[in-house]
Amino acid sequence: MDNALLITLSAQNALTRQMEVAANNMANLSTIGFKSEAVLFQSLIRRPASMVETPNDVEFVRDYSIARDFRPGALQRTDNPLDIALTGAGFFSVATATGPAFTRDGRLTLDASGKLISHDGKAILDDGGGEINIDVNAGQIVVGKDGTITQNGASVAKIGVVNFARPGALQKTGDNLWRSLEQTPAQAENFEVVQGMLEGSNVVAIRELTSIMEISRAFESATRLQRQTEELRSKAIDRLSRVQA
Repeated sequence: MDNALLITLSAQNALTRQMEVAANNMANLSTIGFKSEAVLFQSLIRRPASMVETPNDVEFVRDYSIARDFRPGALQRTDNPLDIALTGAGFFSVATATGPAFTRDGRLTLDASGKLISHDGKAILDDGGGEINIDVNAGQIVVGKDGTITQNGASVAKIGVVNFARPGALQKTGDNLWRSLEQTPAQAENFEVVQGMLEGSNVVAIRELTSIMEISRAFESATRLQRQTEELRSKAIDRLSRVQA
C-alpha cells in the first residue's frame, strides 16, 4: 500500500507540472512569436527496500526537462512598416543589461533619437551586433527580405538575424526572450524577413484544451486510487487492532 501511495503522489506531482505548462501555453495563445512547450518525463524504477511486494519493481515518474516547439506561427498582417516577421529558422537580436538576447517578436518602433527598439524599449541589433539608428526625415522605411533597411533606395542598416545549432538548449529569460549560455550565435540562413506582418504564437488551442482535459482526468484517477489505498490501509489497521484486542 505504501508503494501505491508513493506512485500516486509521483503521478500527481508530474501531472501538476504538466498542467502548469499547458495553462501557460493557453495564456500565451495570442503572444507574438511565442513557442509552445511540453513537459518531458522519465520513469524511475525502485525495488522495495524491506519487504516483498507485488509488483517487485516500483515505477515512479518525474519531469526532467521542458521541450519547446520552434515551428513558426501563422503570420498576421498589420501593414505597420515597423512590424516585421521571420519565416524560417532564426531570431532577432536585442541588447539587454546582461548581454544580447534573442526573440521572434518583431514589434519594432523608434525612440525619440531614431534608435530602432523593440516594443518594450530594448535596442535592436544589426548584423554586426551594433545598435541601429534611423533618420526619420530621410524617407519611408523599407525592410528587405534579408533584413536590410533602406530609405529612398539607400541602405541604412541590416537587422541581425541569428540562429543556433541547438535552439532547444536556449534558456528562456522572460519577456519572450531567449539567452544562450553555451552556444555562439551564427548568422541565420534560409530565412526571410517580412515587413508589415507579425508572427503569431504557434500554440494550437484545441490541442492544449484537449491536453488540459486529459490531465484533469488523469489527476482525478490518481486521486481516486490514492483515496482507495488510504481506505484499505484504514480497514487493515482497524482489523489488526481488533485481532490484538
